Amino acid sequence: MASSERKKRTCCLCCSLKEAVRTWFALRHWRDWLQGDGRGQLVSLLAAAVILIGSGTVVWSAIGGDENANSSWEQSSWMSWGLFFDPGTQTGVSAGAPTKVKATALIFSVLGFLYNLTFLGIIVEWIRSSMDRWSKTKSRIWYGNHILILGWSEKTLYLLNELFEALRSSGDFSVSVVVLAEREVSEMHQEVQQHFYQIWEGLSFFDRRWRLLNSLKLREGITHEGDSLERAGASHAQEIILLSREGDQRNADLETVRVMVALSSLRQPVKCKVFAEVQMHEVETVLRRLHPDPTGTQVIHARAACSHILSLLATDQTVGGMITDLCSFTSGEELYVIQPLPEWQTFGQARKAFDRAVCIGVEATKPVVNAHGTRIDLCPSDDRPMEAQERLLVMASNWADVEAPTSSLFHWRSVDPDFMPSTLVSGEPDVFSKAANARSSSPTPVDAEGARKRVYVVIGWPADFAEVLALLDEKVPPGTEVHVLSERTEPQRIALCAGKGQRKLRNIELQHLVGPRTSRKMLEQLPLEKALDGVDGESQPGAILILAQLASQFMDLSEQIADDDEVGDDTLTCDSACLTSLLVIADILGENCGPRTSTPEACELLEARTYSLEAVSQKKSKIICEVLDPRTERVLWRNENLKKMAYFFRSKALETGIFMMAMSEPAVFNTLMILMSPSCPSLQVRPVQEFLPPRDTVAAFDEDAKEAKTWRELSDTVRKRGGLLVGWKSQNEECQLGKDKQNDWAEGDTLIVILPPQAPKGS
Repeated sequence: MASSERKKRTCCLCCSLKEAVRTWFALRHWRDWLQGDGRGQLVSLLAAAVILIGSGTVVWSAIGGDENANSSWEQSSWMSWGLFFDPGTQTGVSAGAPTKVKATALIFSVLGFLYNLTFLGIIVEWIRSSMDRWSKTKSRIWYGNHILILGWSEKTLYLLNELFEALRSSGDFSVSVVVLAEREVSEMHQEVQQHFYQIWEGLSFFDRRWRLLNSLKLREGITHEGDSLERAGASHAQEIILLSREGDQRNADLETVRVMVALSSLRQPVKCKVFAEVQMHEVETVLRRLHPDPTGTQVIHARAACSHILSLLATDQTVGGMITDLCSFTSGEELYVIQPLPEWQTFGQARKAFDRAVCIGVEATKPVVNAHGTRIDLCPSDDRPMEAQERLLVMASNWADVEAPTSSLFHWRSVDPDFMPSTLVSGEPDVFSKAANARSSSPTPVDAEGARKRVYVVIGWPADFAEVLALLDEKVPPGTEVHVLSERTEPQRIALCAGKGQRKLRNIELQHLVGPRTSRKMLEQLPLEKALDGVDGESQPGAILILAQLASQFMDLSEQIADDDEVGDDTLTCDSACLTSLLVIADILGENCGPRTSTPEACELLEARTYSLEAVSQKKSKIICEVLDPRTERVLWRNENLKKMAYFFRSKALETGIFMMAMSEPAVFNTLMILMSPSCPSLQVRPVQEFLPPRDTVAAFDEDAKEAKTWRELSDTVRKRGGLLVGWKSQNEECQLGKDKQNDWAEGDTLIVILPPQAPKGS
């Protein structure tokens, strides 16, 4: 029966070919199993070992053996096993043995050696892959008392820098920092090394900040997955930091909420404080309620404060630059919070106790009336009594200037766990201005000098530009022109403003120009010269703002954006567009100076028209270029000529500094916000002659005069007007804080003062 069926299957040539193909595919499946499957590979190795040992046995028996092993099957198989497993077995063959014996020993010894290397390599690879898999799935952070950072963005490197500086200033080097992000550890490690090795290039090898960097732990994992959070030690962390990612504001805040939900669902509840950065105010309540401890979540709106500083830089670069320096642990100027001594019964006694630092206010134990719940009392009267548990706010260039003996000094780890930041930390809309009714009814106060309108040129339309416009509208005189160039169409800009509930602008007249930001043809249509120099009798100088515009910030308008949109979808591409616009503007301004020649005078003239930071300060005109990416910042460090062209606004670094300041000490953060608010005692720059009586003005500026005003005399004059003198600025010099300046006042010097709103300017 079987023979008849076989005959039927191979009755013709076609059937024979089909049978051969069927057999070939069957052998191919076996070959795939032997080569591609783990168990099949093991079978292949065992089969190869058997074949080698069997072949060696047959060959050794065929050649007749030698004096160590004869040609019997038993001794031949033992000799074959020895040559296969131990390459040293061939050394037992004597040098006078026949050639065929030595050749057999050599060939099978080499084959056995290669086989064993392959087998041991497979075992090592299996062990290494198993250990890597266990490291990813089983490893966890065992120690507590660490700071956990969730997520990786362009602000993470800035955050680590601020964190290391804060830890160094507090002297706490035992705290470890852990970063959990959905990114490969090798990529994160490479970026950390490149960033810190450059900015710490001048540090000594024995500087303890290197110890903090070496203790940094980088982990790959999903930030909204419970298992990854538990293995990163979220339940045992001392603090957890959530930075908002780039992109659409709503989507970014929803990602923050998702991470907060994962933290709240852990088997071991999170008992530490969680610092979360958000961009929309309605998310704050959601995050607070998701935390097991309602008082354990601090929500910080760093971007709102950053927008306010940008508006300050556009209107008053000195004040904006000082606030920028105060918003970082890496800058020189700082605000200190100290406990007053028992003998300081009044604010005046505490203020006069410092020789070089300046005491600017008091952190009250109860909310201050009409201060938006900030609990900060700036510029109080000298007879204000100091109550129990109140702290002093001191401004100084460094800790060495705070020379008065104090009972305790604030450092960033000394936050009271029961103290929560006020509405200023949450970024309420009314913190930076007066109440809404008063804001809509009363005009913006403008001094006589600033009665003329200003002209501003803005390159780019960021997602939060409506907020910047609202803040700028409160600081400029009526009729101010703002010319905006962006790829966004005018309906798109109006839609973005309407989506944020933007109020109608009172003092600003918007002039829209649609086109590529890097196009020379479009940039030449902007009033660049008028923005920098003004027009006599018509307008005063304004500024040129080159702002970062990310395509990911316009997700809700994606259907209106072409596929070939020139707007960069990442921070480095965006910075490239900003730098290109800056260089094109510098070239346009250089051409307007006159015909180009190769003479040194023309080169100097062209270089002067690039408007270095010193020239900007002298002419009260400026070019502000925003940069986002840390890699762009490294380019600026190496290019001195590029740094002279503009004031580079490091928005992401500033946001991180503001976040760290609010996280470390809410009193310091709230004080900085008040200093920028026009409805509160604010930081201002005034000419020195404004605080000199008319009869002393000439004497004060006479080099031979002996009756020049001292710092204390000028401070008393400012104090009589309800303000405080905190520093000064000479021409072509940087701002100075403290009481070093004495008698050498010159015409053109300015004073940095804290004055109440609508303070009189003249005598």
